Amino acid sequence: QVDAWAEYGSIEADTADALKLMQQNQEKWLDLRGVHFVLLGAGSAMGPLSFLLGYGATVVAVARGKALKKLLQKAKDTPGTLLFPVKKGTDWRGLVAAGDWDGLAAAAGCDLLTQTPEIAAWLTAVAPGKQLTVGNYTYLDGALHVQVALACDCIMERLCSARKDTALAFLGTPTDVTLVPTPAAEAALAARKGA
Repeated sequence: QVDAWAEYGSIEADTADALKLMQQNQEKWLDLRGVHFVLLGAGSAMGPLSFLLGYGATVVAVARGKALKKLLQKAKDTPGTLLFPVKKGTDWRGLVAAGDWDGLAAAAGCDLLTQTPEIAAWLTAVAPGKQLTVGNYTYLDGALHVQVALACDCIMERLCSARKDTALAFLGTPTDVTLVPTPAAEAALAARKGA
C-alpha cells in the first residue's frame, strides 16, 4: 500500500521506505518497555497515551484528578505502566489493592496552571536514572491556552536543565511550517493547482 501511496504522490518515496523499514522491525522498535514518557496534559484526546501504554511504555501522567480516573481505567488492561502524582499522606497502595479508582483519582493529579513549580520539581525527581521524553498535549480555549503553554514550557525548560538527557516530543499540526525538499513542494503546488 505504501508504494501505491508514493507512486500516487500522497507520500514521498523516503516516507514509504521508512514505513516499510518500520514494518520489518516493528517487534523490536515498538517494544517500549523501560522507555519513559512524560505527558503534560496526559488526558488529551490527541495525545499518545493509549499508544504508549499499549506498547509497554512507562507514562508519567500530568493531568487533573478527574482526567486521571479515565487514564487509570485505560492503563489497567495494558502492558504499560502509569505514574502520576498523589497527595502526600495518601495510602495509594491500599487504594490500588482495594480497586478504589474513585478514591485514587480523588487523591491524585495536579493542575498545570496553579502547581507549575511543584510539577517541575516532581518531574525532576521521577524515575531517577531513566531518560525522559516529555511532550505537551494540552489545549484550553482563549487566553488560558497561552497560560498553560507557558506553564508547560517552564516545566520542560526546568526538566531539560536538571536532566540533560531529556528529549522533547512535539505534536505536529497543519499550521506548522515544515522544511520540505523541492520535489515535495513542487508536487504540493501542482496538486493544489489541479484541485
